[in-house]
Amino acid sequence: MSLQLSSEQEMIRLMARDFARNELEPHAHTWDQTETFPAEAVKKMGALGLFGMMIPTQYNGAGAGAVSYSLALQEIAYSCASTAVTMSVTNLSSDPILKFGNEQQKQQYLKPLAAGQFLGAFAITEPGAGSDPGGMNTRAVDEGDSYLVNGTKVFITNGGYADVIILIARTGQDKSNRSLSGFILEKGTPGLTVGRKEDKMGLRASNTVELLLQDCRIPKENLLGKEGFGFKIAMVALDSGRIGIASQSLGIARACL
Repeated sequence: MSLQLSSEQEMIRLMARDFARNELEPHAHTWDQTETFPAEAVKKMGALGLFGMMIPTQYNGAGAGAVSYSLALQEIAYSCASTAVTMSVTNLSSDPILKFGNEQQKQQYLKPLAAGQFLGAFAITEPGAGSDPGGMNTRAVDEGDSYLVNGTKVFITNGGYADVIILIARTGQDKSNRSLSGFILEKGTPGLTVGRKEDKMGLRASNTVELLLQDCRIPKENLLGKEGFGFKIAMVALDSGRIGIASQSLGIARACL
């Protein structure tokens, strides 16, 4: 097995480096200090395909693979850690739709996510439940053509401006992993409110917020996979997210050195 980068991987790395050094690095400190979301830079990243790197080409993604994604994300993180978080979480949010969504969901959500027209968020953490699904209290009640959702999610990256949120909620009556389900929650859904914004020590150009769900009605067609798939969806998404976390860490470490 060759450990050398392919010509395509090297080209992607250099493209991301050039963009990051010119478009992100000169402004990163100011964005962080003023908690300014770099909307224009993010729009340019979408045009470059950085938000759909692991989405297949049939859904307008780059189909570039994990190595190319990691290389690009390292370069973004080197220049602006906050923007790297936005890129990482949007890519992470695409993965459950790609792996568990039906064709209609893939067509509807993956294409705008790949183009950077939509940003994504992943909502699993609650005030009393982080990595412990048994403590999750957000509940989705089947009401025929929709689910009525009530609960609170916390520490949600991109939550203040995400267009698509992958939501994990409890549909069963017990506390087991089999009672969790996954949903695609759209920005602007009645009953969805952005609550407290966290005051962080760093990564301040990427917001981290509380999401309040009060009689939030999600259409039945926005269920991901089947009822009871929520734990599997969460674990698959977090596996993808670990590539993003590691890549950001490498980029930030290189910048420090």
